[in-house]
Amino acid sequence: MPAAGRLCALLLLVSLAGCRSATVPAPAPPPTSASESPAALAGLDAVLWMQSAAEARALALATFAAATRELDAALADPGRSALGQGPEAAALPPAMIADIDETLLDNSEFQGRLVAERRRFERGLWLEWIRLARAPALPGAAELARHARERGVTLFYVTNRDADEEAATRANLASAGFPVPEGIDVVLARGERPEWKSDKSGRRAEIARTHRVLLLLGDDLNDFVDGAGRNLEQRRQLVDESAARWGRDWFVLANPSYGSWAAALVAGGDRSPAGELARKLEQLRSVP
Repeated sequence: MPAAGRLCALLLLVSLAGCRSATVPAPAPPPTSASESPAALAGLDAVLWMQSAAEARALALATFAAATRELDAALADPGRSALGQGPEAAALPPAMIADIDETLLDNSEFQGRLVAERRRFERGLWLEWIRLARAPALPGAAELARHARERGVTLFYVTNRDADEEAATRANLASAGFPVPEGIDVVLARGERPEWKSDKSGRRAEIARTHRVLLLLGDDLNDFVDGAGRNLEQRRQLVDESAARWGRDWFVLANPSYGSWAAALVAGGDRSPAGELARKLEQLRSVP
């Protein structure tokens, strides 16, 4: 086809695409180069690490193995509590608290869709994924949960999934091999009570009223302390203040894809993709 003809055809396709996108947006093709979509490519690396890196699997297995050992040690020591409960807690039944997403369940397929289609998080897409109830367990997670059940330890799931997502969440947990007993509400979702917002401290306190909490597990600082909304330096201080708990009472899983750490990087700036990328580059340390 002559060059002029190719140009006309291209213009026609662009025009048709523009008309279609006004009603039903078409998925973007996957990124093919850093210059085409650097933000998407950054997400690609993170998701691929979660899905395929042997190191990611090894880290999860090591974390849950260590948590299993510490769970047994805490059971044998009536004075231990991951929440600093006093001696009176020794008489309470034992429990552990875990986040769900990227702590017990692997949602990297959902993150992969966002990367492949170059989309930002959308609640509608997230609900589609949750209703499928097919997120698999992270390596070693279900084994720890079963060990806890065998030792008489109740596992509470404190999640920032919303209350209207709980039924599908319970189904997914059960299908992935996690205990979801009847007769006790072990899935404490955001908004289940009016006061249960994104901060999880209130839900942890509620569990501590009736149980001695032996372990906390999560992938975000907010799973352990009220860390969401803090700046980078404050978050580092919170970690250092609890240095003795990491790897003993508190166990954190790696999540390079999303979390309150990412929000802290871009807080107070332009929230457009270009603005967020610029803010992240400002935070980057490099050799001068």
